[in-house]
Amino acid sequence: MISIAICDDELKELERARGFLEKYIEKHPKYEIRIVSFSAPLELLCHVEENGGFDIVLLDIYMAGMLGTDAARQLRQLDDKGEIIFLTTSRDHAIDAFEVDAAQYLIKPYKEITFFSALDKIFRRLNVERRHIITFKSSEGIVRVFIRDIVFTESGRNNYQIIHTMQGEKIDVRITSSVLFDLLTPAKTFVKCGASINLNLRFIRQITKNLIILDSGDKINYPYRAYQNLKEEFLRFQMSEE
Repeated sequence: MISIAICDDELKELERARGFLEKYIEKHPKYEIRIVSFSAPLELLCHVEENGGFDIVLLDIYMAGMLGTDAARQLRQLDDKGEIIFLTTSRDHAIDAFEVDAAQYLIKPYKEITFFSALDKIFRRLNVERRHIITFKSSEGIVRVFIRDIVFTESGRNNYQIIHTMQGEKIDVRITSSVLFDLLTPAKTFVKCGASINLNLRFIRQITKNLIILDSGDKINYPYRAYQNLKEEFLRFQMSEE
C-alpha cells in the first residue's frame, strides 16, 4: 500500500491534484494507493505525529498560517522520510525545497503529463529502494538496514565500520570500507570520500573544501584531495534528480 497525502488550502487546487491522482491510479492498477487530503498544514502535521508519515506528500507552498516549506521541515523533524512534491505558483522557494530533500517542484498550473511524470519517477525510486536492504552482523547482533536510511559510514577501530543512519543510530560492523561500499552501490547514491568515508549524496546539505554538512546535522572533515571528485559526483547526482 502506497499512502499519498495532499495538502492545499485552496479547495479547487486540492480537488485538481486529487483528480490527477485518481486518473493516475486508473492508469496504474498495479499500485495499491491510499489518498488522504488536508486543507491546512497543521492538520497534516498532527496526523503524521499521531499516525505516522506518508510515502508521498503533495504540498502547496503558499498556505494560510504556514508555508509549505516550513511544514516540510517539521515533517522531517518528525522523522518523516516520505517523498515531497511541492506544488506552487512561484520558483522562489526552490532552494528551500532542496534543503528538505524534495523530490519534485511543480509550478502551477502544472499539466497532467508533468504531474504523471513526477509520480512515475518517484514510484520507480520507491520500488528500487525498497529492495535495497542490507543485513549485517553487528556488535549488537543481526541488523537489517534500508540503504536509503544510511547517511554515511566511517572507519572505526579494529577493521570496524560505523554506519550512521537518519534515525540517529550508529551501527558497528566488522567489514572493510571498500566491501561496505560495494554493498551500498546498488542504490547509486553513494560515493567514496577518501579511503574511510562512504557518503550518501541524498543527505548532503553543503560542501566546502574540507567540510561536509549533512541533513542529519553531522559535520564531516575529509581530505582536501577528495574535494574535486566529490563536487563533481554531487553535481552529477543533482542533475540526474532533476
